[in-house]
Amino acid sequence: MPLHRGDRYWSDWPLVGRAEEVQDIVRNLTIGTGAGVLLVGEPGVGKSRLAGAILDACERDGCLVLRVTATAGWQNVPFGAVVDLLPGLLADMTDLFREVRQRLVRAAAGRPIIVGIDDANWLDEACAVLLERLLVTGVVNVLATVRGSAINAASVVALRRAGQLNRVDVPPLHRPDLIALANAALGPLDGLAQDTLWRITLGNPLFLRELLRMGRTAGTLSCQGGVWSWRQDQAAGLRLDDLIALTVGVLSEAEFTALAYVAYAEPLPLPEFGRLVPEAVAERLEERTLIQIAGTGPAAGVRLAHPLYGEAVRGRTSRLRRARILRDLVEVMAPASAGVEDRMRIVSWRCDAGLDVAPADLLAAAETALLRGGTSLAERLARQIPGPEGVWQLGRVLVGQGWSDEADRALATAYAQLPDVTERARAAALRALNLFWGIRQPQAALDLLAEARRALPDEACPELLVAEAVIAAFWGGGTAALASVAAAARQPPGDPLLATVLAPLRPYLLVNGGAPALAAAEFASGDLPIPRMWPAATQACHVHALLMCGRLDEATAVAERYYRDAVEYGSPDSVGLLAMMIGVCHGNRGQVVEAARWTKEALAVTDKQTLFPVRANILGAAAWWSAHLREFDHAREALREVREMLPAGSRSGDYALLAEALLLAMSGQRVQAGKLLRELAEEFLANGVLTWATAALHLLSRLEPGPAVTAEIRRVAELSDSPLFAWHADYAQALAEADAGLLEKLSHEWEARGYVALAMEAAMHAELAARAAGRVGRLGQRIADLRRRCPGFWPTWLAEPEQTVLLTRREREVCELATTGLSNADIAERLVLSVRTVENHLQRAYEKLGVRQRSDLPRVLCLS
Repeated sequence: MPLHRGDRYWSDWPLVGRAEEVQDIVRNLTIGTGAGVLLVGEPGVGKSRLAGAILDACERDGCLVLRVTATAGWQNVPFGAVVDLLPGLLADMTDLFREVRQRLVRAAAGRPIIVGIDDANWLDEACAVLLERLLVTGVVNVLATVRGSAINAASVVALRRAGQLNRVDVPPLHRPDLIALANAALGPLDGLAQDTLWRITLGNPLFLRELLRMGRTAGTLSCQGGVWSWRQDQAAGLRLDDLIALTVGVLSEAEFTALAYVAYAEPLPLPEFGRLVPEAVAERLEERTLIQIAGTGPAAGVRLAHPLYGEAVRGRTSRLRRARILRDLVEVMAPASAGVEDRMRIVSWRCDAGLDVAPADLLAAAETALLRGGTSLAERLARQIPGPEGVWQLGRVLVGQGWSDEADRALATAYAQLPDVTERARAAALRALNLFWGIRQPQAALDLLAEARRALPDEACPELLVAEAVIAAFWGGGTAALASVAAAARQPPGDPLLATVLAPLRPYLLVNGGAPALAAAEFASGDLPIPRMWPAATQACHVHALLMCGRLDEATAVAERYYRDAVEYGSPDSVGLLAMMIGVCHGNRGQVVEAARWTKEALAVTDKQTLFPVRANILGAAAWWSAHLREFDHAREALREVREMLPAGSRSGDYALLAEALLLAMSGQRVQAGKLLRELAEEFLANGVLTWATAALHLLSRLEPGPAVTAEIRRVAELSDSPLFAWHADYAQALAEADAGLLEKLSHEWEARGYVALAMEAAMHAELAARAAGRVGRLGQRIADLRRRCPGFWPTWLAEPEQTVLLTRREREVCELATTGLSNADIAERLVLSVRTVENHLQRAYEKLGVRQRSDLPRVLCLS
């Protein structure tokens, strides 16, 4: 796909991450004469875009700006680069400089003259001489761009010799700036898409622009719910030849083959690279910055200078050439391979090259790939393992990939054919989990486990405990589930995949059972470790435990750290689950719009293949925040999908059930909402799910304050170890008693803890309670300030506050100083204002706040 400067992906993009450089360079160009700046950088980093922004700024500052673009095609044509700017040049070279100087001085009319030169290395000799004379005589200042590899071109050397050209290296964009640029060009991207674009482009704006364009054309980029996702891990299938040709030029056959070795094996150890590639070829590639040496000594290895070079080379490598490349790599690498990673790569190369591989090596490599998250490689290897062991390995991989139906067939075959009874028990346990989580047939899963217990000897049956514990936790609950998990923990499964499933069950049950503080303590002590394989479920439980303890700041920091880990790990389900948890943290702060944004990302990176407890919770969160924002159709659609997804009796829909009650409340159906909340609280308590019971009672206490709900939430809070639940009980009591003073106090406490929406709600209740008692309300300004911090949300069960005329920033500043005892003259001196201006600010503030004197200000401004 050719590149066109006129297309919107070029012309409409903002300049990101270069603001300081623009300001500094404009200052240097407009002070003094006979000097300038040389922008140096690799192809695609944005030298031309930066230069254009600088020249635009110079024009806005009143400079005369001339723009020159030098190209290879005009390099042999005298004055070819400036012919359009200086028509009718004299043929007599003796008078040429004087004529150009006079024209420029006349046109500038005393203004600074800036000449911008893009790709200065392509200037023809005549242009270089002319610009050199203009620089030497102080007529112009110069802003030039040049590739790092062309810094010693004759034209560039001449310009640097003629004037004081400060060299400014233009690096690739930092990651936040690259993501900001992508978001500005396309729209919000999910975390996986951001990570993929960063890893592929390494901050090169040209590469980013072309990847976005080609990704949309190829369908690799797709949008769901306003969030863009990159549905492949790499740029495979994109046409990169044009892009690479722009930056690296033409490769010889030997150079292409050398790059192919590195593309398939980087980091390729330096000694092995030397055995594969002639020294002269290696030197040319390094000089052209196509490869680089990473590390020193025995650890030194050869890498490509940019990931896209590897994508392009692999995309242009034929099957026969690829097989030959891989055979060569096996020949030189196999004798030196010592680590697990090296052996796994060599097994993969041997398979892809059509070489023989021992079944034991295949099995070991497939296991390593699976446990390290490389399910695509694990599947390729598993399909080449003969016999029931290969079928068993394939079934495990397919479960990890979410291909439930094919996994069920493979696991059924493995259970029937594996000779070892312990392996058969593991196959039965994993098949039961797949039936429950993937195919959503809990009764079939229980029947399978019962049959396996009858068919297998007692010594193999402990392998079944983890599947029984999972079904008990997500389809039963209560003390029986906790006992089942404890039994599985006492005899943990030998299979690492099954062990990963066991890890989140205890914290999940502790948090939901009303012991989040215990769960948080066990995470802190290491008694609840985070598993290496698919850690996100356990990490989400950790965040949930902190949230349910009221440790909002800590929960947010932990969730963001886990989210970054998930993005780096590259698991969409993990990213989705942790994005949802970040959304919950933001929502608890009253940042409902931000919570909804994170939840949209969670929906975008997951799909119907995602394990139903994960997807159901994400949909429940989507309904919850949509209800807050009064996006009722979105909330109803999310709840409908949850109902269709969950098997009857599942405990994974608790979030959605609570969201349904909130939807009723926010849409004006308070009676129905209250009825549903009482039913949910009773059901949750009957099943031992104290956390969700408290959540239901907390919402009910806000909708229908009264002594009954207060007593019940207090009783449940005393059964739990969470301080948050005790705070909920205190709030319920203040609401029931309509105690204005206590409600105002709790409003400040909620705010201090980070719960701004609850602070806003408590302040409004305090205002209403004060008015009901015949006192003048004084919290209008506070309510308005808190509401600004909760954009998009106001509880519909509360009347809208009376319109409050807000103080300006300066009016509030003057009022706050006045409460400290300063005179108007003192305030004027402090703020560098006139005394009359201070008096005017105070008078307007008095009118807005409905007061007459300074002594009233602390009360109406809520100042202690």
